[in-house]
Amino acid sequence: MAKTNCLGIIVFVTIISTIFSTGSAFQYKVGDADGWRLPDDNNQEMYETWASNINFHVKDSLLFVYKNDSVIKVSKPGYYHCNESAIGVAPKDGSTLFTLDKPGFYYFVSGNLDHCMRGQRLTIEVPDPASGPSSHSKTNMAASLSVLGLGMQWMHLLVLLLIWK
Repeated sequence: MAKTNCLGIIVFVTIISTIFSTGSAFQYKVGDADGWRLPDDNNQEMYETWASNINFHVKDSLLFVYKNDSVIKVSKPGYYHCNESAIGVAPKDGSTLFTLDKPGFYYFVSGNLDHCMRGQRLTIEVPDPASGPSSHSKTNMAASLSVLGLGMQWMHLLVLLLIWK
């Protein structure tokens, strides 16, 4: 009887952890504590470095927080050439939120041409969930599974201790 209950607990915990780890959308503050600002001359890749540590998903969002600046979503050529303006007026209210609403690439630049040319731009890739994980996602998935595996080892130990009482 105790073994059946323990197996039920393990199955329940596994299902719940799977649901919560895959079904949530996250809001990311671009640049973390630094926010959206002109990169230092020796760190023009700061936003690409920041984004490379995150696996973005459909429905995640990006919060750009800035002072005396702006951010605009642009096309790929607009990103690489810093020569595209936003449709309408670029918001300058100190924060702008963009939702990653479909798979694909997203390109963002500062509304200040000089800032864009000096590295204040960001590209994000949101993989298509239907096509399976990319190689970058597989690496992070392996790390996540490793952490989940460690958690499950602790769970198994706890269950064994409960059975032996």
